[in-house]
Parts: sequence; C-alpha cells; structure tokens
Amino acid sequence: MSKHIKRLASQVTWKQPRKKFTWSVRSRAGPHPLKASVPLMVVIRDVLKFADTSKEARNIITKGKVQVDGKVVKDYQRPIGFMDVLSVNDSGMAKRVLMDRKGMFVLADLSPQDVSWKLVKVTGKSVVGGGKIQISTHDGRVIISSEKSVKRGDTLKISIPEQKILEVYPMAKETSVYVTGGAHRGTITTIKEINVSRSYQENTVESNDNFTTTMSNIFVLGKSKGEITIPGGA
Repeated sequence: MSKHIKRLASQVTWKQPRKKFTWSVRSRAGPHPLKASVPLMVVIRDVLKFADTSKEARNIITKGKVQVDGKVVKDYQRPIGFMDVLSVNDSGMAKRVLMDRKGMFVLADLSPQDVSWKLVKVTGKSVVGGGKIQISTHDGRVIISSEKSVKRGDTLKISIPEQKILEVYPMAKETSVYVTGGAHRGTITTIKEINVSRSYQENTVESNDNFTTTMSNIFVLGKSKGEITIPGGA
C-alpha cells in the first residue's frame, strides 16, 4: 500500500491545508481505522505546528521524542485517534485526542496527573485459558483481566502504558456519555433509557436531551459525571 494520499482525498478532520500541496501521508494499518484517525506526522506538522515540512516532522518522530499512550512511537504513519494521549518530550506538552461537535479532531491540554491514564471502549469480550477474560477495545488493545462484569459497550479507565484497569464505567442509565456518530455527534449527554432489540437490529439509547441513537455511537465518559470534557461539546 502506498505511503501517500492526495490531500484532496484526505479526511477534513485532519485540519491540514488541502490545496497547498498535492500529497500527504497515509495512516498505516494500526489501532484506529483510516477514516477515524490522523497520521502522527500530520499531527506534529499541521496540528501542533512543531515543524514546517514533513521532513522536519519525521525527524522529530524518528528521534523518539513523541510518545503515544505512554510509549515512544517512531512510526510517522502511526494512526492517532479518539482518546489517545500524545506527549512531546522536549516541549513538556501533553494532549488528549478528542472530537468537537463538528467531528473535528481537537487536542485537549492534560495536567501531569492525567497523562498516566486514558478511557477505552469495550468492543469485544471472550473467555480464555484459566478463566480469564480477554477484552478488546476501540483502540486495538487486548486486555487480559479477571473483571467478569465488564460488558461490550462499557468504558474502562486504564493506566498507560501498563493497561491496568483502574475503573469500569458501565453502559447504564444516568451515566455521562459522548455521542461519537450520527446527527448528534459531539454531544455530551446522559442515558435516559437503553432499548434492547429482539431482532437483528442494533440496541438503541435514549438520551435526556430527547434524541435516540444506536449504542455503537455512544462512548461512556464516566458515571454521573464524565471523567473528561470535550472542547466545543454540549
């Protein structure tokens, strides 16, 4: 697969000048899908503006100055997506990747105590040897745990990079959630009711703001109060 993509074909959420140059970098296959991520080089160059050219941005990355979720990343094509924690060592900068109401990626400032954890959505669960639970998350993680109460759709607060589960936030009534897709994307609300489908159709969630969306569009942010706030969110 090509390492490049035409800028006009790139996602609007990348926030890069689309007509200044012909080509941009393509995200490599990784923890986030192409349509829901931005290449690390684009973040360093076009969003954070630590570099003027792709060569300068790649130099910063390949020298091991950038960490994603507590680990040094030297791949400039590494996809960066929702809830990732990004830090640049020399600058002391730490950001959390979020989305605003327009679906645009935004980087929220992090305090030193918040750099060591992130929120991940449970996308799958299975039983493995020894009775342990294997949990798959929205950012491509596989976590082995004894937390048998965890369900698909729940959110985990985990330490990074160790992946230790600190808290479990269930998909339940009156929990604080963020809408990641659909007509109400970018809205922070609370769950009023969960409608369980008896057919092949997906379960739906009714919010206290008088709209309904599918469960796949819901990301739990905490219990009665969210662990984070979304810049530009409702």
